[in-house]
Amino acid sequence: MATIPPAFLDEIRNRLDLSDVVGTRVKLQRKGREWTACCPFHNEKTPSFYVNNEKGFYHCFGCGEHGDHIGFVMNHDGQSFLDAVETLASQAGLDMPKADPDAARKAERAKGLKEAMEAAVRA
Repeated sequence: MATIPPAFLDEIRNRLDLSDVVGTRVKLQRKGREWTACCPFHNEKTPSFYVNNEKGFYHCFGCGEHGDHIGFVMNHDGQSFLDAVETLASQAGLDMPKADPDAARKAERAKGLKEAMEAAVRA
């Protein structure tokens, strides 16, 4: 599986307001600095689902569901992490990063170096 650079995920979050991502799937109402709605993850009559663009997360005080842009798309749309990132990247006008053919080799080497350093510390 391809590794997605954290900087790419940050770029998605920076380009898209969370309320826009959620608002295409749930009817939101503005309430001060936040947006609120009835939670899409459980049945309720009184809104307890909040979206905060400044902090970049959503939270339901009824069921405890919470997360960011990617987590919302994964949970609401039933997508895998990679599919959710692709969906949001497309929405943000970004191309998915190309896979690094040496990534697996580099990760294995880094793991070996870490293990060697831990062994040296214990010695």
